[in-house]
Amino acid sequence: MKKLSIYAFSAAITLLMSCRDESLNPNKPWEPGVHGLAVFDGVSEVGKANFATNARTFPLTGQDASKIDFKIRWVSLDNKLTVTKMVVKIDMIESYTDPDGNPRTVSLGGGGKVVKTIDAPAANRQWSSFSISPAEVFNLYKDATVKYDRVRDVKVFENPARPRPAGSRLQGPLVVAGRTVGSADAFVVTWELTTSDGLVFKEWNQDSICLDPTPVSQANSNCRLNFIVR
Repeated sequence: MKKLSIYAFSAAITLLMSCRDESLNPNKPWEPGVHGLAVFDGVSEVGKANFATNARTFPLTGQDASKIDFKIRWVSLDNKLTVTKMVVKIDMIESYTDPDGNPRTVSLGGGGKVVKTIDAPAANRQWSSFSISPAEVFNLYKDATVKYDRVRDVKVFENPARPRPAGSRLQGPLVVAGRTVGSADAFVVTWELTTSDGLVFKEWNQDSICLDPTPVSQANSNCRLNFIVR
């Protein structure tokens, strides 16, 4: 009788397994993915990583002739995907004081505007180069507005409360009587990766990808670069 029960139980398990609908399984198998690593090109200072915040900055003067050079590479750890296009975006962060005297920041680009498109980038783990100039950023955001008083839209580059320095489109920290009372224009560079089969990767896990804790290697990753004017 005991053997019969065991056989019946085994048959029931087999029947259940054979009827299992895998489409309802919440534990989906891992799919291939890609990530990127972007750095400030030419950074060689001792102790400063080439992807550290403000490893390069826009200058306070001579902006028309200036630019920042970057390098970016895509990584497919399992070599199952190939990136065919990399879109680079830049967001401009405006700092101001609201009517109640509180410091505020606002993204002018809603997460970024396209500043570069790299078609047919270099192969897996190989660098592609690009640069961003103050003039390009100005052209992207010259019509951006902020409701500094919560009511009226005011063009950022025509804000009478903080006039732009002569000859400079982008401004550094606002210093009055030796005290910094306003933050510099700040920028965030991000990227989107498109693969040969049409997949688009533009968001990654913050801990494992964006803040990659592993030792420096060809598989390293990040999700953004930050810098200011100074």
